[in-house]
Amino acid sequence: MQRNGRLCGRGFSRVRIRAQNDNYDDEDDDDDEDGLENLLGKKLGINIGAQLPALSPEEIEDIRMQAQATLDKAIDGRLADIEKLREQMEQDLAQSRKRMDTASQLNVQYEKQNLMEKIDRLSDEFLSANADFREGTKKAAAADQLAASSGRGVDWGSWGTVGGMDVVLGPREGILLGSVAAARKRATLGDDDQPLVATDNRMLVVVDEKKSKGSDKVMERLKFLLREAFDSEVIVDTYTPTGNIPIGGKNAQTALIFASSLNDRSSLENLLGRVLKRTAPVAGSAPGMPPSHVVIVSGIGTERTNKMPYSMQNLLGGKLDKLREIEQAIISISRSRIVGKQTPLDYTIVKFGDISTSDGNDVANVDIRPGDVLDGEICPNAAANVLLQALAYQPYARNSTLCSTGCLPEGTTIDTWNDKFLCLSGPELLRVDVGPGIVSDDAILDPKFEQLSQYIQEWSATFEGDRKGTGLTTPVLVRKSRKPASKFDGVVARSGVRILFQTTNTGDRYKSASEEKLEEKERSGGGTVKKSSKPLTTKTSKEGGVEVLVEKTTDGSIRVRARRCNMDHKTIVKEMSEGVIVKNLSRAVDSWLKAKGASS
Repeated sequence: MQRNGRLCGRGFSRVRIRAQNDNYDDEDDDDDEDGLENLLGKKLGINIGAQLPALSPEEIEDIRMQAQATLDKAIDGRLADIEKLREQMEQDLAQSRKRMDTASQLNVQYEKQNLMEKIDRLSDEFLSANADFREGTKKAAAADQLAASSGRGVDWGSWGTVGGMDVVLGPREGILLGSVAAARKRATLGDDDQPLVATDNRMLVVVDEKKSKGSDKVMERLKFLLREAFDSEVIVDTYTPTGNIPIGGKNAQTALIFASSLNDRSSLENLLGRVLKRTAPVAGSAPGMPPSHVVIVSGIGTERTNKMPYSMQNLLGGKLDKLREIEQAIISISRSRIVGKQTPLDYTIVKFGDISTSDGNDVANVDIRPGDVLDGEICPNAAANVLLQALAYQPYARNSTLCSTGCLPEGTTIDTWNDKFLCLSGPELLRVDVGPGIVSDDAILDPKFEQLSQYIQEWSATFEGDRKGTGLTTPVLVRKSRKPASKFDGVVARSGVRILFQTTNTGDRYKSASEEKLEEKERSGGGTVKKSSKPLTTKTSKEGGVEVLVEKTTDGSIRVRARRCNMDHKTIVKEMSEGVIVKNLSRAVDSWLKAKGASS
């Protein structure tokens, strides 16, 4: 201990001396380092562990627990700091998103304001540049809206009262191509009369002559007939289905489309979607008007693909099925036009047989029937004349389907055409000629006509009341016909009856047994019925019927015709009941003729 003390004192004195004097001797310093090295690994004589008391297990456990608590406290504090940091970051992120949303909204409002200012500026410039034409545009739109609200077209589709030959004109003044008024006025003009007012008549034709055989000859003849029919030139714009057809059809009054030139239904829908669009007015002209009448040239047999020979024609590629889809497409497009918002559209479907290479025998008479019932070929001249009548002269061709075959004899007059197209009114179900009437100088009325009219009245009474024994499957009402005589129809006297079908629980009115029980329960008070705050208004649907007419024609002959009546596009045709009525009518007229002949 003393040695160690001395060493320590010696070392201390040396350190103090070195602190006081920086210029110490290097040799003395080396001696001190050698002395410290000699003490390494030797005990200094102090055992601190021996002097401390031993710890008990409880004290050791207490120390361990205190150390663990201190460690947990430190970890918890660190976790709390981390949680606070996370919350702070979430708050900062939410504030950043809020600032970004606010900035985005402000940018949108700014761009919107700039766009609206630009639109307003362009609108003002456009209105200022076209101020001279706005008044005419308003008048044209008002005229179109008035015509559309009445359910009638404004150009070729503008048929009014058929009997009185009234026609609703569109916004443009003058005679329109294809109007009934134009046909009547031209037919009555004399040599000394003033000519018709010249108008810009235009027709749009869509045809592929390679696909539609014989169409070139028909169109060549039709163009010639149009030049002969109207005083002013008729502009015929011809396009192929794949050509660049202008929007709005270049303001054509009508569109003539050959269905065999199209691929399928979608081709027609795309084509009409472009042609039927209205175009904006250009400087110095009236607003653009799309075609108001579309004529589809199709083929016979499209509704008889289950019968020979049309089933064989349709066997490869479904040619007739595609034509039928195109026919149904134009009907659907015409009926889906929105009244008051879109220009009304009339359609005419003309079904021809194969077009022959020449006009053939001029003695053969062209035949026209509603629907798809004829067979055979048609001559190019006859086909062109049928199209001309459907386009320009015959109101019964509007919204109708007709078929035509045969050739056209020379000297066919407009009265002959009117009589041929008369079968489309209804359409016609039966026509029976009963011979010439009885005309005398003393009698004002024709006794034969009056007797036949009375006979038809009595015959129709058999369908009233209990329908047992009549063969009808549908209840009917018998009412007097109010259809007047018409010179356009070639009729100077007319009378008849209307046999109207009544509502039955068939079709969409059919109710199941559970529905009938529920209605019975509601009527007996066992169920609750929800009452609407608004009164329920229902429109009586048209159930169809058969109108039987006794007519005396302008040439003095008498005939009996049966036609459909009380119809619209939603009416379900009751073919069985119609067939019963027509069959009974035919037998009744035959019996009357036999009785008349026996009495004579």
